[in-house]
Amino acid sequence: MKRRTCIFLLLVLLLLHIDASMAHEDDVNEEFMLDPSGLYPITQLEAVGYGSLVFGFLILIILLFHKKMGQSAKKIVYGTLVISVSAVTIYMIMTTIHLNSISVEKGPVHWHADFEIWVCGNELRLASPKGLSNKQGVILLHAHDDNRIHVEGVVTDRKQASLGAFFYAVGGSLTDDGMKFPTDNGIVAVHNGDTCNEKPAMLYVFVNGKPIDDPRYYEISHHETIPPGDRVKFVFTEKSLEEINPNLK
Repeated sequence: MKRRTCIFLLLVLLLLHIDASMAHEDDVNEEFMLDPSGLYPITQLEAVGYGSLVFGFLILIILLFHKKMGQSAKKIVYGTLVISVSAVTIYMIMTTIHLNSISVEKGPVHWHADFEIWVCGNELRLASPKGLSNKQGVILLHAHDDNRIHVEGVVTDRKQASLGAFFYAVGGSLTDDGMKFPTDNGIVAVHNGDTCNEKPAMLYVFVNGKPIDDPRYYEISHHETIPPGDRVKFVFTEKSLEEINPNLK
């Protein structure tokens, strides 16, 4: 009985984790479409979640009642088990093939860019990953507590590889005149005209040492290694452009 209880609790925890993951993906899908869920009746994650629910329920029935089931009942249960696994597998294959066919690179990518963020002379660190996840962000666009933007997966819109999309994925925002950035001490929000050292300050963004305009839509270079991948530096300061070191430390 203890063994059956443990199995049941593990199944419940697995399903709760899947539901939480799906909810998080939905939260960051509004503006930059970081999850192509709208293209299909259900997302791949939901398909796995529902399939896991059916699979777990059937396994529980088998564990609890296999000695009492007749041959017909066993055929129905095992047949349903095979069908549920097959259906999820086929759905995953079909949606993956379609997604790759419409992607901008005709398949998954693995791009990186390093970044630093400085506000009034203080370096900000992205809020640490929460729970069981080792990612800050979502599957397609995230960091690993390493000051590195990771684009890993199928890109269906080039905006998904932009700096604005990265800020959005990690729970912040980026515009041409300010930013919101999540840290372990809460959201740090700055806009042009706010002060540093009692002087009006501005946001500057440098890519490979050169200033860029409207960083929200800057698409990071398509490279896995750095260099040649981008090195991005965000600086909010009261200093003039000439006084700022544009390169990563």
